[in-house]
Amino acid sequence: MTIRCTTSLPTIHVLVGEKVSVLSGLAYDRWVLWLEGIGCQRHGSAVLEAVTLGVSGRELVVIEGSHASGKSTLLEVAASARLPDRGAVWFAGRNTATLQRASLPFVRRNVGYYTADALLVTEDSALANVMSALAVRGESLAAAQAGALDALGLVRARELAHRQVASLSSGQRRLVALARALAGPPPLVVADEPAALLGDEARVVVINALVTARDAGAAVLAATADSAWADALVAAGGRRIHLAEGRIVGAPPMGLVPALSLADSREGRTPRPVSPENEDSKSGARTEAAKGPR
Repeated sequence: MTIRCTTSLPTIHVLVGEKVSVLSGLAYDRWVLWLEGIGCQRHGSAVLEAVTLGVSGRELVVIEGSHASGKSTLLEVAASARLPDRGAVWFAGRNTATLQRASLPFVRRNVGYYTADALLVTEDSALANVMSALAVRGESLAAAQAGALDALGLVRARELAHRQVASLSSGQRRLVALARALAGPPPLVVADEPAALLGDEARVVVINALVTARDAGAAVLAATADSAWADALVAAGGRRIHLAEGRIVGAPPMGLVPALSLADSREGRTPRPVSPENEDSKSGARTEAAKGPR
């Protein structure tokens, strides 16, 4: 399955049945992103436990949870900004845990990742910052400029294009950072609290921008602690997942036994699936995480 992106928020064409390189920015079966059995720890305490979810092309998924629910860590894993301690992250038909570290930047180029503290080059213009996301994907200078202007227009910030980032307010910088994540759009957009600290009008703009990226073919994964804003995303056709204390609320318990550590993944070891009803499954059974999404 292949995803091709151009710069003016066009439809992303998906050809089913063909596997190609991660460098082409493709989806795997119906899922652009598939996370299975994800576990993360911080300072010896679990932040995420056995989280499994998928996001397909032309889909908007919103993770709703409190500020201590683990949603930011989950989005870091989804964007390949961090490797999980266990579990599998399938993007473009590959488990990113099995890739060499030198290959991860090629994955990240196909992910538009937004966080409130996203780094911008403050001495450059807003336009140059957004263009950088397209330039690393191989776009020509003219195409990158046109796509960056489209993305800035999408978040109603086109008038900021030629202003130096250092002169922008914090809210304006957030909109520029979001435009950079949406430019293209890439096959996968991951946005952590994209409407935080914005006014009511800008919050509506952000919803419309995420919906436009979804409708252009991108898989969009957003997270928020604001239930009202999550409601608005659901009203716009999004699918909501509740996260609490590092677990998906209401989902059946899922896990991998033995735990699929990063070292195991890289060595090609295959964990076995386990269910609450059968914790003594034979070790020869292949796990869904090892097989990949279906």
